[in-house]
Amino acid sequence: MQTGRLAVGVDVGATKIAAVLADDEGRTVRELRRLTEPERGATAVIHTIAAMIQELVAQAPAPVAGIGLDTPGQVNPADGVVRQATNLGWGEVRLVEDLRAALDLSLPLYVMRDAYAEVLGEAYFGAGQGCRDLVYLGLGSGLGGGAMCDGRLISGATLNASEIGHLSLDPDGRLCNCGLRGCAETVVSGNGVLATARGLIQAQTWPTRLQDSPALSAGDVIMAAEKGDVLATAVLSQAARWLGQIMAAYAIILNPARIIIGGGFGKAAFHLLLPEAEAEIRRRALSMNWQQLEIVPAASTSSAVGASCLVWHSEAQANHQNF
Repeated sequence: MQTGRLAVGVDVGATKIAAVLADDEGRTVRELRRLTEPERGATAVIHTIAAMIQELVAQAPAPVAGIGLDTPGQVNPADGVVRQATNLGWGEVRLVEDLRAALDLSLPLYVMRDAYAEVLGEAYFGAGQGCRDLVYLGLGSGLGGGAMCDGRLISGATLNASEIGHLSLDPDGRLCNCGLRGCAETVVSGNGVLATARGLIQAQTWPTRLQDSPALSAGDVIMAAEKGDVLATAVLSQAARWLGQIMAAYAIILNPARIIIGGGFGKAAFHLLLPEAEAEIRRRALSMNWQQLEIVPAASTSSAVGASCLVWHSEAQANHQNF
């Protein structure tokens, strides 16, 4: 596009809020990060978001065209209401209305579910460029999914399409925040891997150098697996097999050309998860659905770039254009 304009993007996660000032080629001009601290309540989180937006707009070296915002949960772009964002503890929050009240700005404001924004960010500026049929899987604190078919974002009848993190792969498994058991994100996510590792350490099932301390992180499990730690390898092996099941389902149902693995945990563990995940796809899906399937890591430099992309995507939609 290269119009010289900028957009603010804000990605609201369960752990952190990432915000960027980015241009219309996806390049980051400024970036901010704050802890989400959802236990403070929705109003406090919204005020943190507002302060970050105000700071970025004040620093903008060029005109700002609008603000894009993404969150977990069921997000209605039409009325700006977020429902059932379990990882944030939000039942129903009128996000756009409340954020406008907290902002001293009159810029256009767009909101979308986090994984959908990531799909758009990768399609416009990242690993999805040139691909019209793709799936994005965000492995962070939880697990989110989104898909595009023939260049169009799939959102579903109730804006819940690709809520893959809450597909129960083991109805007798670990209790999820959503109330179901054995949801995919209880294993295929940073928090899921950490919970699995803690359980195995306590059970003393596998030899390991990992210790169940408050400081233990998913990153520690990844580093231990890279060094051949038996328990850490077993933990990531389970996550990879579950990830393969998820990707096999997408391969069969949507027949994408490319699956993009993003999220902090997903990108960090990509090289460890991929071999076993690919083997699982081959075990579970027809060869015609996976032979030409590409599985690649996400390329966006910040999770908030996808959110900033909502501004450009909304303008394109208004002009009746696909990405």
